[in-house]
Amino acid sequence: MTAMTTESYPSGNDDLTSGSENQAAIDMMLEVYKSVLYGSNVFYCSAPITSGKRYLDWLNSIGKCFVDIDGLNKHYQESHFNKVIEPNRLHSLQFIQKLRKQKDSIVIDPSALSALPNWTQQDWRSFWGKVIESYVNTVFFINDWQYSNGCVYEFWISQRKGISVFDETKHPLTLEIGISLITEAILMMQRQKQLTTFIEMMLERLKEL
Repeated sequence: MTAMTTESYPSGNDDLTSGSENQAAIDMMLEVYKSVLYGSNVFYCSAPITSGKRYLDWLNSIGKCFVDIDGLNKHYQESHFNKVIEPNRLHSLQFIQKLRKQKDSIVIDPSALSALPNWTQQDWRSFWGKVIESYVNTVFFINDWQYSNGCVYEFWISQRKGISVFDETKHPLTLEIGISLITEAILMMQRQKQLTTFIEMMLERLKEL
């Protein structure tokens, strides 16, 4: 079977995620997901993995305002994994395990995939965004999602596509509530001198909806 090209998937987010050197790998992974998910009732859990509130706390602990996740040295990689990635994954997994017991649906856990060589944060946004656009019926947003570039991007994708969205307590997460949470998160991050350029851009796109 021939792998799909990027044109085979919704392209409304191309200006944010296009130009990746890993596009062929992204397309192949999407093809694999299609073979399993197409036509099914699919839930997706959007959770901060490399960032979120724990990332902000970690930055404070090491005395930095911002670091390039894709360019961390070995020492900071280990610290970031132990203080941010692993706790975020465990928190997300606990919610997902409960959801799988309660719902007769496929539940996608994006935190289950390990880092891939040479994949950037933009690559992951592109991949998961297209998974949501193409195959997902419902998205659950794990607590503190509004501090994560990737989660805010996924919230925009969900709202733009009219996908059902809920918070961790399984209450509806409306566009208005999401905008409010993101606005508060931006203010908090700016007080800590964090970089908020991407989230601010996504906030403006959400307001346009």
